[in-house]
Amino acid sequence: MIPFSKPDLRFHAVLLLLALCVGCAGLRSPRTAVDAAREHDPAIQWNAQSVIEADLDQDGRADYALLGTRKDHVVVGIVHGPLAAGTPVWTLEFSVKSGGEDALCSADAKIAVEPLGDEAKTRRGGGQGVGLNLHDDKCDAFHIFWNPEKKKFEWWRL
Repeated sequence: MIPFSKPDLRFHAVLLLLALCVGCAGLRSPRTAVDAAREHDPAIQWNAQSVIEADLDQDGRADYALLGTRKDHVVVGIVHGPLAAGTPVWTLEFSVKSGGEDALCSADAKIAVEPLGDEAKTRRGGGQGVGLNLHDDKCDAFHIFWNPEKKKFEWWRL
């Protein structure tokens, strides 16, 4: 058996330092969807009780949706599943006070899973997909869906 030479020890020391740096850089897996959303945008007040689970991007794996607030906005966060280090998080913000097409009538909003209609035509496998319904029961709901061509979440409203 040949003992380690100095270059071998340096190589192992460098590997150890790299492993420690990766661990310190925050590349660990989030434990919950709320953790992932907080890592993505810590300025948003995320509501842990609002988390729902569904295959929102129609890739065959469950994703997570949750609500948050920032100033005069309600935020819908969508966390790509399964949870892992660096998992993508999308956010859509809706004003509460602006009164425009992209505004809710109150901050008392809720999200629910809903079946998709025509916007799901490009779904893999051709089946019916699901999206999100964002509503405050005071004005028209927002219908949030995955656009596979643009690779992002979009919304429509009556």
